[in-house]
Amino acid sequence: MTFMKRITILFIFFIFCFQTLSVKAAGDSLDGHAVWRSFLHQFVNENGDVNYAGVKRNPALLNDYLAFIAAQNPVDVKTLWPREKAMAFWINAYHAGVIKIVVDHYPARSLNQISSAWDITVIHVGAEQYSLNQIRNQILMKTYRDEKIHLALSCGARGCPRLDRDPFTDANVEGKLFLATREFLNDPARVEIIPGKKTIRLSRIFKWYGADFNLDFGTPERIGKFSREEMSILSFLIYYSEDLQKIEFLEEGRYKIKYMPFDPELNDWIDAPPVSDHSLQYELPGEPK
Repeated sequence: MTFMKRITILFIFFIFCFQTLSVKAAGDSLDGHAVWRSFLHQFVNENGDVNYAGVKRNPALLNDYLAFIAAQNPVDVKTLWPREKAMAFWINAYHAGVIKIVVDHYPARSLNQISSAWDITVIHVGAEQYSLNQIRNQILMKTYRDEKIHLALSCGARGCPRLDRDPFTDANVEGKLFLATREFLNDPARVEIIPGKKTIRLSRIFKWYGADFNLDFGTPERIGKFSREEMSILSFLIYYSEDLQKIEFLEEGRYKIKYMPFDPELNDWIDAPPVSDHSLQYELPGEPK
């Protein structure tokens, strides 16, 4: 190897190390929840719609939060962090990854216009890289085994759960999963019971991830006309339902299950107000929002 080639290799290695340490230093210096909270309050409305055009013009907060995620040690996150802290971290990372993918392909109007959106490598944690599918299936569901996660993850489409304007934290993650589940199940656009037609219509999310509902609500075998997965989903609906009439109808089992078409249109906040420079500052806990 020539002297100049060695110098070139060493220079490239130095630049790589410098960039890596710079990202880590930037991420380590940030309050992750403060950054993500500021982003959500600035670019997401109460309906869970996202100002993707505004993020594309002003990506600093999103980039800062992605830098915070990248600065974490994946071994610590997976093995040393408490369950609630790690679960909240991965849910927030999933949502940040969704927004990053949409913004990179904006002005796409639908997830169908983004090729293999859920398999794009988008989240970096230390030296490890993840797609949305990997975060959902290989980390969140495999590690934490909580069906409610599926009803809290917003995938950027109107057919998915609403994106909440407040971050998931170790203190609120369990409560937010419960509230997200209640909200999803009480929305007739997600779960609709039609007694006159002896039919229940369910979000296609239940069809896609039905096997995961066997984790806590599984039945030993197929019962009647319903499959094991369907029985698990029905048990889940009964367990989390607040409506006694709905519970009685579901328990009778004299109905058929249909799955709604999935709406891939982006949850785009089209009429969002202009983004001000002041609003791009971090909101620390306790400060006015």
